Amino acid sequence: MTISDWVMVLAVVLAPFLAIVAQRKIDELRERRNQKLRVFRTLMGTRANKIAIEHVQALNSIELFFKKKGKEKKVIEKWGEYLDHLASAPKEDDPDIRVKLGVWTQQSDNYLADLLSLMGQSLGYDFDKVKLQKGIYFPRGHGEIELDNNIIRKSMVNIMSGKWGFPVQQFQPDSGDKKQDNKKANQ
Repeated sequence: MTISDWVMVLAVVLAPFLAIVAQRKIDELRERRNQKLRVFRTLMGTRANKIAIEHVQALNSIELFFKKKGKEKKVIEKWGEYLDHLASAPKEDDPDIRVKLGVWTQQSDNYLADLLSLMGQSLGYDFDKVKLQKGIYFPRGHGEIELDNNIIRKSMVNIMSGKWGFPVQQFQPDSGDKKQDNKKANQ
């Protein structure tokens, strides 16, 4: 057998193995991109509701799926800046909480828009930062429900921890009710 025959035999034997290795690598790259897209889509879809559990989980998984090199390095850096900012929220006992919270929230929105813009760029999307911040639909009713749930939750915590008593009001019938009660008693 000649060298070319040996090369041919080797190629026939190794070709299926190399094809499998190449296909696995392609599948891994596709899955990694799908994971990044899932994180990006979740953050985009929940950017109006930053306390949604899906939003928080997506933020916490950025480091798992984005690399610290190339285009993605900027994503990781901006993510770190955003996390540092989120950890610096004003304290509830601060006398200027309303003003500071307003400024902090606006900065949070800017950080998130920057992060989403960089993530989009690394995935082949081109989003305008202003559109990322303003192009959000969040029904007023959802905000009211969140606010009501927060008030109920905090009130129940205060009642259950003994800080507050359970509010009890004595029923005081108005004059119209007394007349109806007298009619019923006379019948």
